[in-house]
Amino acid sequence: HFFVFGVIITSVKKGSDIKMDKKDKFEVKTHFLMAICGGFLGGYAIFSRMAVFGSAQTANLIELVHSILGNDILEMCLRLGALLIYVGAIIIAVYLEKRSKINLKYLCIALELLAVLIVGMIPATVDPLLSLYPIFFVTAFQWCVFKGALGYVSSTIFSTNNVKQTVVSLMEYLLLDDLEEKQEKLKKAQFFGGTLLSFHIGVALSCFACRIYSIHGIWLAIIILLVNLSYIVYAYNSKEEYI
Repeated sequence: HFFVFGVIITSVKKGSDIKMDKKDKFEVKTHFLMAICGGFLGGYAIFSRMAVFGSAQTANLIELVHSILGNDILEMCLRLGALLIYVGAIIIAVYLEKRSKINLKYLCIALELLAVLIVGMIPATVDPLLSLYPIFFVTAFQWCVFKGALGYVSSTIFSTNNVKQTVVSLMEYLLLDDLEEKQEKLKKAQFFGGTLLSFHIGVALSCFACRIYSIHGIWLAIIILLVNLSYIVYAYNSKEEYI
C-alpha cells in the first residue's frame, strides 16, 4: 500500500491538469469522504471487536462453512445472521433506489449515525460478531448508495478491487503510447488511488480512536459523518445542479 500511495502522489502532480466539471468534483469528493468513513468503521471492527471485519462477507462466509463443518451451532447462527443482515441491507437499498424518491445519501448517513451510536454502547463482553451487526447493515447499505464516481465502480468499504484498479491503471499509463489514453489511465489511477488513500486515512483515525477510547472510539466517526452530511447538504442546496 505504501508503494502504491507513493506512486499516487507522484501521479497526482503529473495529472493536475485533468479537468472535471462541478458535478464530477462533487461525486469524487463525496466518494472520498465516504471512503474515510468506510475505513474508519472497518478499522474499528478489527481493532476493537477481536479482528472481525464487519464491512464484507468473505471472511464471514469462510468462517460460516468452518462452523458448519465443526458443528458449532451458535457460531453458525451468528454468522448466518450477519450474512442475512448484510444481504437484507443490499435488498433494501436496491428496492428504495428503484421504487422510492428518498434521497438515499441522506438516509445512508442517518443510518450510519444511528449504528455508530448503538455499537459504541454495546459492551466489550458481548460476542464481537453480534456487536457488529449494525456495522454489517450500514456498510452494505453504504456500498449500494456510494458506488463510485466518474463512471468508475469503486467500493468505499473495502480495498481489494481498489488496489487492483490502481495498479492496473498505473501500469497501463506507463505502457501506453497514446497521450489521450495515458491521460485517461492516469485519471483512473488517481481516482482509485485516492479512494485507497482516503480509506486508509479512515483506518488510521480509527486506530488512534480505539487506542484512546477503546470500544467507544467509534463515536468519533460521528464527526466524519457530519462533515460528509454537511458537504452533501451544501452541494444540494447550492445553485449548481450537482445531482
